[in-house]
Formats: sequence, C-alpha cells, structure tokens
Amino acid sequence: MKHRSAAVASRGIELALQREPFTADDVRRGLDDPPSRATVYRVLAQLQEDDWIEQRGNGWHPDVKAQMLSGKEKRESGFSLDLDDIL
Repeated sequence: MKHRSAAVASRGIELALQREPFTADDVRRGLDDPPSRATVYRVLAQLQEDDWIEQRGNGWHPDVKAQMLSGKEKRESGFSLDLDDIL
C-alpha cells in the first residue's frame, strides 16, 4: 500500500526547500500516482499549519522551516544542514 499523503507532504517540502513559489498542480505533477486534488490541498494545509509553507493567492511559498533549512541564506551562527542527510 502506498502512502500517497506522505508522498504529497514530501513533494511539498521538496518544492518549498527550493525557495520558489509553487502550485498544487506542481505537487501533483511530481508524483507517480497523484491523489485527488482534495487530498493535495488537505496535506498542503497541514504543511502550512506546521510552518513549512504559506499560501498567497493561488500559490504556496516557503515559510519559516523551509527557509531555515534551504541553505540558500547565509546564517550568522555558522550552523548549516546538509539536505541529503534529511531527505
């Protein structure tokens, strides 16, 4: 049994870590067996509640957690994470 909600969450986080806006269709296009649009929106709403993404207009944008982990912004503390270790 495939966990399609988990696949949506993983894809949403992956897109958020790229620090670019994306749409629900972008999430569905990245999945082998995409679930319904309702499932995609439900999972994206959960990611928003957990501060991974935020919705602005018709798109989703990286929020605090994705910005902190993306590695594209210089940190004063010198702390860094290798995304390959996380994903």
